[in-house]
This record gives sequence, structure tokens and C-alpha cells, in this order.
Amino acid sequence: MKQLKNTDLKPLRSKWYDQQKGVCPILKKGYPLTDFCIDHQHKLINEKPNEEGKGLCRGAIHFQANSLEGKILKSFNRLGLGKHIQLVPFLRNLADYLENNRIHTIEKLIHPTEAPRKLQLMKSSYNELVKTIGAGVSIPEYKDKRGNLSKPLQLLFSKYNVTPKTK
Repeated sequence: MKQLKNTDLKPLRSKWYDQQKGVCPILKKGYPLTDFCIDHQHKLINEKPNEEGKGLCRGAIHFQANSLEGKILKSFNRLGLGKHIQLVPFLRNLADYLENNRIHTIEKLIHPTEAPRKLQLMKSSYNELVKTIGAGVSIPEYKDKRGNLSKPLQLLFSKYNVTPKTK
């Protein structure tokens, strides 16, 4: 094992970049050298670099892939999933699950958090309706609690042939 200095990273990045022909091994696409960084396996402060990889450089990868790898590892450890499975098999299982687990899509059940949002009326449309109707007709307030297009307003837009613009 050889301890690198910060000044060693730039030439090492260029060397590995050239060996990889500018292709990130994670994203499988080519990028400019400036988008690459030297990835390494982190170790705890009180640990020493070792043959199993702790503290050792792994490769030159795209900086965003490197950032996500760190976030995934940190979340995996923080959530305590290491008590149940190692990271690499977990990621393989996750990829398989995302690609292949379509068992319940046949039923076409939509999760409650994915329900379509109600249309929210734009103030300019409300003003256009008020102008079209003129005085003497009672018009519901522009906003309900959430700014949604209410049924009474929908009926007025329809009656006066004004198309409501929504967000």
C-alpha cells in the first residue's frame, strides 16, 4: 500500500481516465476529464487503511456518481440495513426488483399519495370571469382553502363560456 498526497490525485485521475477511454464505469458514458474524481472507500477515523479496501482508491468516476454512491452508503449504514444484508447484494436485489417486480401492476392500483391533484385556478381567469359576468351576479370567492377550482366556479365558467386557466 502506498499513501498518496493530494498532488498525486490529478495525475492519477488523468491516468485512469485515459485507461477507461473517458467512460465512467458506473454511468457507462463518456465525459470530460474535469467531471471525474478519484473514488475511494471511506474508513472510520480510528481505522487504518487495509487490504479489504478501507481507505483505498477504487477508480476514476463521474463526480455525481461518486456523490450518489456516498449518499447511498451513508443511508444504508444509517438505516441499519447492514444487520440484514450487505450493501452489494442489496443493490443487486434492488435493481432486480425495480426491473422485474411488476406483479401488482396488472391490477392498476394507484397509491394514495399519487392521486391526481385538483386544479388550482389562476387569478387571471377568475378576473376574466368576473369581467364577463358583470355586476349583479353573486360570484364565489376566488380561493377556497387550497386555491382549488370549486364546483360552483366550474359551473359559472361553463355557463359564461370562459375557459379557466389552471396551474
